[in-house]
Amino acid sequence: MIKKMLKCSWLIIIASLAITAFFGWQLRKISIENTVRMYMPQSSESYQRMLKAEEDYGSMMVLGISMETSGETILTPEYIKIVQDVTDQIGNVDYVESIDSIANMDFIVGEDGSLKASSILGEDYTGSPEDMAAIKQRLVDWQEMYNRVIITDDGKTTQLMITLQPKDENGDMLNSKKQMKALHDIQKICETALEGSDLEVRYFGDPVLSDNGYTFMVSDLLILIPFVALVVLLSLYFSFHTWSGTLLPLITVLMATVWSVGIMCMLNVTFTIIGSVIPVCLVACGSAYGIHVLTHYYIGLDKIEGEITKESHAGAIVYGLKDVWIAVVLAGVTTVAGFISNITSPIMPLKSFSVFAAAGVVFSLLLSMTFIPAMLYVTPISKVGKHWRNKNRISAKLKMKLEKQLKRQGGKTSAEATTNTLYMIYHFFSGTKPRLIVSTAVLLLVAVIGFKMLIVDTALVNYFPPDSKFREDISYVDEHLAGSNTLYLIVSGEEKDAEEVAAESAGESVADSVASDFDFGTSDTGAADSVASDFDFGGSTDDFGFGEAASGTDDFGFGDASGADSSESAEAPKQYYMLTNPEILNAVDGMQEYLLARHEGIGKMVSFTTFIKRMNQVMNSPVDDAKLSSTITVQQGLEMLHKAYTSAGGKDADVQQIVLELERQLNFNGLDYYEVPYDVAKYPVSTRDELGDLVTQYLYLLSSEQIQRFANNMTMPTAIRTQVQLRTHSTDETAAIIADAQAYAAKHFPKGYKIEATGNGEMEYTMTKMVVDSQTTSILLSLAMVFIIISLSFKSPWAGIIGAIPLGLTILLNFMVMGYAGIALDLCTSIIASVAIGVGIDYTIHFMETYRAQRALTDDLEEVTKNTFKTSGRGILTNAIAVGLGFCVLLFSRFIILRYIGALVAVVMFTSSTLAMTVIPGLLNAFDPKFMWSKEQKEAYAKKIAEEK
Repeated sequence: MIKKMLKCSWLIIIASLAITAFFGWQLRKISIENTVRMYMPQSSESYQRMLKAEEDYGSMMVLGISMETSGETILTPEYIKIVQDVTDQIGNVDYVESIDSIANMDFIVGEDGSLKASSILGEDYTGSPEDMAAIKQRLVDWQEMYNRVIITDDGKTTQLMITLQPKDENGDMLNSKKQMKALHDIQKICETALEGSDLEVRYFGDPVLSDNGYTFMVSDLLILIPFVALVVLLSLYFSFHTWSGTLLPLITVLMATVWSVGIMCMLNVTFTIIGSVIPVCLVACGSAYGIHVLTHYYIGLDKIEGEITKESHAGAIVYGLKDVWIAVVLAGVTTVAGFISNITSPIMPLKSFSVFAAAGVVFSLLLSMTFIPAMLYVTPISKVGKHWRNKNRISAKLKMKLEKQLKRQGGKTSAEATTNTLYMIYHFFSGTKPRLIVSTAVLLLVAVIGFKMLIVDTALVNYFPPDSKFREDISYVDEHLAGSNTLYLIVSGEEKDAEEVAAESAGESVADSVASDFDFGTSDTGAADSVASDFDFGGSTDDFGFGEAASGTDDFGFGDASGADSSESAEAPKQYYMLTNPEILNAVDGMQEYLLARHEGIGKMVSFTTFIKRMNQVMNSPVDDAKLSSTITVQQGLEMLHKAYTSAGGKDADVQQIVLELERQLNFNGLDYYEVPYDVAKYPVSTRDELGDLVTQYLYLLSSEQIQRFANNMTMPTAIRTQVQLRTHSTDETAAIIADAQAYAAKHFPKGYKIEATGNGEMEYTMTKMVVDSQTTSILLSLAMVFIIISLSFKSPWAGIIGAIPLGLTILLNFMVMGYAGIALDLCTSIIASVAIGVGIDYTIHFMETYRAQRALTDDLEEVTKNTFKTSGRGILTNAIAVGLGFCVLLFSRFIILRYIGALVAVVMFTSSTLAMTVIPGLLNAFDPKFMWSKEQKEAYAKKIAEEK
């Protein structure tokens, strides 16, 4: 079979190169993505909830820009002109859905008995000192909306928030390439507009992460692959000292890498940060199969006596393959078993890594068994063995001289010294049963402590080094503005059941339940004296249809929120608990205060209630307040001040809080009504339901694009959204905020309402659970495959258990190191367990196979162990060092997370090889299992037992 294959050598070579060229051409289609949406399974509830939220409220794909001046304030006509120009131009950039800045954000005011969304700059902005003073006043008047969103506390930085369309012109998700195009267009606009100014601009958000991720990945691929190839090249050269031994294993593994990544590109599988590990992984691990083939090939060459002929050379190739193919295939299968374990992960990049890393290993194995022998076979006979024999002669002479010198000095050869050291390490930790038990127990104790310190965090921001421009810009935004991370809380009304609908239908009509007129002055029971209001909303709701959505359609068709026909012949429309209900609005507002007080990581919360409170304030702002214009006594003034001081918190209050309380007492600018209408005694209504109708009328009176981002229906909302700006990227903190919001809702929300979280922050938090679940599944799956493979190889389940123990300990030690070092378990570091098992199982099988061969020769277990170390110990150590050094190339990655992977894999190679050479011989010597015995030894033992009986 092998001889027939060799006769087709040129065909194999040409086919291999053609396939490589084909897949190499596919690399031009490589697609690089690094967004939360890319990592999140599209079938998951979290992802689908995000899509639904974008349908209801608009895109959540945001790009932020901050502009900081070195002067005293950003609020100057010159800087505002720059912001205006940038705002206008960005609005015309492809894929931009909307932009919010100080130049165009709404400022709700009252006008002619109605509500109007004016501008922060004012209708007739000219840049005059009066205009600048008015802008500052408006920013102060609605701080809950603007503070740290439009301007920083020190007034030196302003922020522009750009929302990108979630889908492109074809209806597909807006990919990283198009996000980056929009970003680059926006950056050019800003560069031109800011030219000549002292403004420092910073960018943050998903498009910026994608852009930096793309740049880092391209840089890594161009640097790390040649670097790891050089490391492997040098190790091969010092191992073989021949061109064939140096180049062929490297060429095959590079070809296998091109095949694997080329298939990814051909199948349109997105390349991510995790995917960028595949080439390094394959080059570091895949060359081992070519090394095995060439090592045995050179042994075959050494056996040739006399001149090398075509026939004898072919015999050497056949000898090498026959002698090693079973071991090479077994090593490949076991490595694939480790890598393929992430196939069950719901996270596509992890699944892709699993599939294509395993495929690359298979390709490396296949090429090592076909392409390398074919290349050797077509090598001219005059070149065959020339360098190898010269190398052997030189090496042999040097080796003999060195060893003679060492022996004269009473020393040992390097091989003997290494073997002796490895044996001493084994004997110290596992040489006896008590030592094995104690060392294992101590190891487990230390590992468990470290494991408990392990954190799980999937925030993509943490993949970039803290000193990168991207992270520095984010840190600035998190410190000075509301934060660069976003979480959304969706409060929705549930569908009413048939009994509730029937009860409402049998009760009062909407017209009967609504007060005929609303007079928006302050009541006698309010903080200020009753003031006649110019805003009088007379007329019943029959005229305008401002009633509850459960009612039928009115004169203007404002019926049920779904807009369905409510005629008797039509199917009854679904009816929901409405979000104009003061009970739920008050609870949502209370939840915001609760979360802000409990979580320092929250920089800002803006919601539907923020607009309701502002509208209520404007509609109850007195035009001519007698109380403010009247003269008060010193006693009255002191009483008011004392009351304000007490309400603000007493000795813990600051001046700003005290002034705010005074303004509320006087209802200055309607500040006492900056609230959700809830207290029936404070308004000209008799029931709280009427306050709900009041909220509905507010919504009909205001036309604002911004408020539409916080309610799924402008006038009859069945769901509203709260935007939570986070100054932290910790998924633990996000999880705590979500848990607190849900707990508050369960305790304080009225019946018929629920809360859900969505947005990037929620998806990253959800992925932490996915990572833990998939990591647990992949580890159990890979250990199960290890158990099966070793059990079949040694025809005993006990062998499978013994072989799996050191690998399980290796994984535990990896988590221990991560825990002590503060390295989070995330999407990238979760692949280390696969690498540990995929590569570490080779050490286990190698040691156990050698031990079995030595055990067949003698019953002296100490001699068996020493001979096993002598035969395989140095090889295991050398391979572990080679693979570890290969992965150490990742230490030069621009991604900090890949640096962690490089260091951790190096540690894993050390621990897996060490445990294979300590725990396994300790267990085998302690229990001397029969599956290690030869057939003759088993027969002799059986005969001995029979004689004793």
